[in-house]
This record gives sequence, C-alpha cells and structure tokens, in this order.
Amino acid sequence: MMDRVLIEVPSDHPGEQVARLEAVRDAQLRGIQEHRAAASELRATHAASRRWWQILKWMQQRDELRAFLMRAPRLDPAFGDQHARWSAGIGGEDRITAALRALSDDWQLFRGYKNRRGEIDHLLVGPGGVWAIEVKTKSVRVHIDGDAWSFEKFDKYGNLVDTGVLTDRGGRSWGRQVSDSARELETFLSSRGQAAKVHTAVVLVHERGELGSCANLTIDFFVVGARGLVEMLLRCQAQLEPTARDAVARLIRRDHEFNARKRARGRPRG
Repeated sequence: MMDRVLIEVPSDHPGEQVARLEAVRDAQLRGIQEHRAAASELRATHAASRRWWQILKWMQQRDELRAFLMRAPRLDPAFGDQHARWSAGIGGEDRITAALRALSDDWQLFRGYKNRRGEIDHLLVGPGGVWAIEVKTKSVRVHIDGDAWSFEKFDKYGNLVDTGVLTDRGGRSWGRQVSDSARELETFLSSRGQAAKVHTAVVLVHERGELGSCANLTIDFFVVGARGLVEMLLRCQAQLEPTARDAVARLIRRDHEFNARKRARGRPRG
C-alpha cells in the first residue's frame, strides 16, 4: 500500500466556529426551556393564590403572565444559516483532505495554518513546492478578472437568481485571501534562510460550482473540484529536496505557534 500524505492540524477554525455556534444554541435552548418551566410555575402560583370570585386579582395575574411570556427568550434566527455555512466549509475542506491522500508521504499537509494576514485552509509542503490552498463551497459560477472576483447563482432550473462579488468581510477577493497569507509566509521563510516560493490556489468544491470567465489570474491555480487539484500537484516538477522540505515544515509549525501565542495575548480577558 502506498504511503499517504502526512497530515497535521495546527488549528481547526471552522470546527471551533461550529462548536461555538452549537454552544450558543444550546444555551439559548436551555434559556427557552427554563423560561417555559418558570411560566408554568407562575401559572400554578397564580391559580393557588386566588379564589374564583377574585376577578380583579385574576386580571392582574393575567397581565403579569402576559408580560412574563413576552420576555421569553428565542432562538437566534440566524443560527441555522451560520451553522449550515460553517458545516459546509468543514465538509469542503474534508473533501480536499481526502483527495490529497492520493499524494505520497513526501508531502506534508497543514490544515489551518495562520499568520497575521489570515488563515490558509490547506498548506502543502512537498516535492512540488509549497502550496497555499483556499477552499470554497459555494454553488455559484465564478468570474475572475485580476483581483475582481464575482459570481452568478442559478436555481436548479437554470434561472439566474443572484449576482455579487466574492470577497471576505474585509473586502478581499478569494484570490487575495490566499495570496496575502501566502506572501506573508514566503517573506517569513526567506527571512529564515528558506527562499521557497509559496504557490497559491483556490479550489471550488461544490457539485453545482463552475468557472465562468477568467482573465488576468493573480493566483497560480484555480480549479473546480478536488480531482483537478490533485492532478495538478502530481504533475508539479520537483522543487524542494527532502532537507529543504523538512526545514520549511519546521518553520511553518514555528510561525503558526508564534502567531497563535500572539493572538492569545491580544484577546481580552473574560
């Protein structure tokens, strides 16, 4: 049996986000259940404290109960969309990881490397060089013109239902998301004596995703589907010798740990 790519998970941001969302949801559900129990107890207390002829008291208690029920906590309506979005992201990254198992153990995969310019979903180090890979899971047709990334969304009947730009919350295109972190890593490696180019790729993982127009691509590779990514990596010419690969992998671990400690020190204490 062929040895498989070595996998490390420096951080699991999507998994942490899903766990955080689920913890918030569970707390909200507990609050709802506790409020319902308190409302039942209030009804019982009211019933036990009045007689049938005390109409005024009954009206006061009715208003009190009504006001109490209006303060009932509710499940955040945005939870479902947020949970689905992060879960889809995890599913897409898992599919890429599974596909990359076709590579030999000459390759090292880091899932969730972070530096000060952002996170790289999949960071590969192997004979074919260093590859920073951004994974996307949208059901869209992607159009690229330099750093301008946009989309068209179609329903299952082929009708155009939405258009827009493909950016993160900071306004960076999908290409910039991976390029910014890749250039930061490249600079770090060079400063430590490893002049390795960090190649960049964006992979769209969705059965209804597709590439529309593409011009002036500013990253090294864009592909729809995991298979095309693996085929490209298998065709890569040798760029890094084993000693250089080991040195780069050590520096990646070191840099990720440094940035993780820096972020931890910058968080406000609870």
